[in-house]
Formats: sequence, structure tokens, C-alpha cells
Amino acid sequence: MVQFNNDNEKKAFNNIKKQLPSTIHGECQDYDELYGHKLIPDGKGREYYDEDIADQLIYKLCKANEFNEMETKKRIVHILNWRRDFNPLSAGFMEPHDDMFEKIGILSENKDNGPNKRVITWNLYGEIEDRAKMFSNGQDKKFIRYRIGLMERGLRLLDFHDDNNCYMTQVHDYKSVSMIFGMNSEMKSCIKNIVTIFQDYYPESLYAKYFVNVPTILAWIYDIIIKFVDKRTREKFVVLSNGNKLGQYIKNCPQVGYGGKSNKSLKEQNMTNIRPTEYGLFLLQQQSNEEVE
Repeated sequence: MVQFNNDNEKKAFNNIKKQLPSTIHGECQDYDELYGHKLIPDGKGREYYDEDIADQLIYKLCKANEFNEMETKKRIVHILNWRRDFNPLSAGFMEPHDDMFEKIGILSENKDNGPNKRVITWNLYGEIEDRAKMFSNGQDKKFIRYRIGLMERGLRLLDFHDDNNCYMTQVHDYKSVSMIFGMNSEMKSCIKNIVTIFQDYYPESLYAKYFVNVPTILAWIYDIIIKFVDKRTREKFVVLSNGNKLGQYIKNCPQVGYGGKSNKSLKEQNMTNIRPTEYGLFLLQQQSNEEVE
């Protein structure tokens, strides 16, 4: 159940929720899926509607827009239309991705029972063997789809029944990449696109973002990123020159190399067998049927 801080929040939320069916049917071509969950109780797949989860997601959108009803409605339309066109569910659960991308992303769970209980998305850029190949001949677009797919799988591990535990921690590790990355225009464009997508279409999903093992030569990457995020998001950023200190910020950090206790590698802890939600699977099956027809 959504916990409101005051009556103004509750009023704005109720108004948005009441208007949502007409907004979706009128401006989103009936597309009502967010992170694999159905936002309204009518239409196709209504049996998959979970009001508690829908309420938490609507609350997140309201919170992201400071409970401004007009801005929240615009944001909802913007996000749902993007999801319909970009199809992040397909990127997360259907599409094969290049092996060189699959080496970068890891999903693990922080087992701490306290306030830092989070799913952690690891981006291990030191695993990239051929930067030139990665950002040329359309590979940058494929990387964006891979990165969004990783995000969708991570979101699937969150519990949207509880607003305290439906946020994700991200770790970007640049160890051993100083000789791999350069000030490349294609790379800069790709970073900008990814940051913009996360900023615009995944509001209120980030708990904290850590940039670790960042050499001075790569400071420009961080400078690019902070230009495209709002103040509230920037406040969640932490830069650590030494990745071993990460354990001081993440309780029960899942790997000894980052100041944790487990000797298992991140690859051994990677959560790979992640299925879409029932509603997400329903939508993907519908898409497959339409393609066959």
C-alpha cells in the first residue's frame, strides 16, 4: 500500500490514477505496461493487473515529477509511448545480444536486510576487448539495446509492492580500461543516449550509482554523464578511485575484490535465469503472434 507524506500527495496521486485509463487509451494507443506490469485494470490482459504494484509505479511517477499532475501525465505518456516503440521487454527477454556485451553486465542481489537491500547492476567496462568494434558500424545502437535489456532484467528482480525495496544500485567499474577507452565521438554519443534514456524513462528507479576505479584520464566520462541528469540523481552518485572501498558504502558487498566478504566472482554470482513478468510474457507472446501472422 502506498504511504503518502501529506494530503497533497494523496490528492495528486488519486487524480492521476483516476485519469490514467483515459490517458492511456487516448494518448498511448492502449499501451499500459511499465517494467512488465499493467497500470490499468481494463483492456487486454486484465487478469494480470495487480493494483498494489500499479499504485506503487504510479506513485513513483508522481514522486519523480514532484506530484505536479500536468507534468506527471506528460511523463507517463512520454514513457509509455517510448516503451511501445522501443520495446525494452524484447531487449530484456527475447533478443540475443553480442557476446562482447554480455561480458560487461552482471546482476547480483545484496542480501543485507537493512535499508541498503538492493539489486546491484554491475557494468564491468574492463571486459571490453575491442572498443573500436563496440562503437562502430551500428554496434553502439546494439549496445544501447543490450544495456536497456540489462536494466529490464534488473527491474524484474525488484519488489514493487514495497517502495522501500524497489530501487536499484548501479556500479560502473573502469578498472584496466585507461588504454581501451578514448575520447571517441561515437562513444560520447552512445553514453549521452544511454544517460538520456535512463533519465527520461526510468525515473525513481535508482538508489545509488557508484563509479569505481576511475582513472584521471577517464574523468571526462563522468563529466558527460552529470550534464544530463537532474540534481536529485547527481546526489546519488559516488566516485571512488579505489574499488576496494565500495564495501564501505554497500553493506554485505557481494565480492571480496570490492571490499566484500564473498570469494565467489561476480560472474559466479550473476543472476541469468530471469523470466519476464506474467504480463510481460503475455505481451511478448502477442508480439510474436502478430509477427507470424
